[in-house]
Amino acid sequence: MDGRPCSKVACVSTAIATLTYDYRDSMAVLGPLSQKAEPHSYDLCEKHAARLSAPQGWQVIRHVALGA
Repeated sequence: MDGRPCSKVACVSTAIATLTYDYRDSMAVLGPLSQKAEPHSYDLCEKHAARLSAPQGWQVIRHVALGA
């Protein structure tokens, strides 16, 4: 496997995005894969990034690259 693995249990796919949480503002932020792994973030593959949902009352912020 090239790159970092997806953080989901039993997933063997390569991560393409990084998920972080802002608990104070009830937000889940999904952006491009961070340059290095961070202990309080989760790296997700394409499938798990697309299926991401958040608890009721939370916002999901998805950063996308324009012009890609």
